[in-house]
Amino acid sequence: MKLKFFDPREAAKTLKATAHKNGKLGFSADAAKKMELAAGKGARIAFDEENPEDKTLYVIISSMAMEDTFKIIKAGEYFYLNARSLFEELELDYKNDNIVYDISEVLIDGRPIYKFTKRAGVKKVQLS
Repeated sequence: MKLKFFDPREAAKTLKATAHKNGKLGFSADAAKKMELAAGKGARIAFDEENPEDKTLYVIISSMAMEDTFKIIKAGEYFYLNARSLFEELELDYKNDNIVYDISEVLIDGRPIYKFTKRAGVKKVQLS
């Protein structure tokens, strides 16, 4: 038998991305570190075209932004990308729904890819 102990420092990491009302997709500090985000890098975003009902996104970070990537932008200590067109294409109501993606790393065709799994959303509450 070979025991592997859990490290609570690893388990406590919050790997997530959140859709903002202005159409930006913001990354938690832990996600940015794990994904090695930096200003000027790019994100290639895909979905499973064989299952269009599946709202899971798959992301590859490229070393530089190109025409077919979403540019990674740094604001203070945080990173985001402008994803309004993506949200609209996916018909996500990012202005009214609380959209959060949990991020995990998976191997697809032997290549590490970040899997963005959408949490069950709740409506944003308007405070008056």
